[in-house]
Amino acid sequence: MDIGKTKIYYDSLCDSEICNCAYCKNYISEIKQTYPKIAEYLLSLGVDIEKPFETIPLEPDENGFIEYVEAQYVVCGKSDDFAETSIDSVSINITDCHPSTNIEEIHFVIGISPIRLKWVM
Repeated sequence: MDIGKTKIYYDSLCDSEICNCAYCKNYISEIKQTYPKIAEYLLSLGVDIEKPFETIPLEPDENGFIEYVEAQYVVCGKSDDFAETSIDSVSINITDCHPSTNIEEIHFVIGISPIRLKWVM
C-alpha cells in the first residue's frame, strides 16, 4: 500500500467527482458519525470515509434505516501488505467486483460491509 499516494488521491477528489444521488449523499452525511472506528482505520490507510468510490444500497426500511451491502474505496499501491479485517462487525476486504476506476496508478479497491445508517434524505 502507498498511504501517502492514497491520501493525495482523496485530497484531490472534488465534490463533482463524488456521486450526488440521495443514497450517496445519505451515506456521506451519516457514515463518519455512525462508524467512527472504521473512519479512523480507513484514515490510517489514507482513505477518506466520506468519499466512497461506490456504494451499493438497498432501499430504506420502514424504521428509517438503510443498509448498504457494501461501500468501496480506492487504495493506491499494491495490496501485498493489506490485511483484511473486521471492526464492529463490519468486514473490510479487497474486492474485485467494482466499476472501472480509470486510475493509471497501481491501486486496488476495498469494500466495507455491511453498513447500516439512518436514512436522513
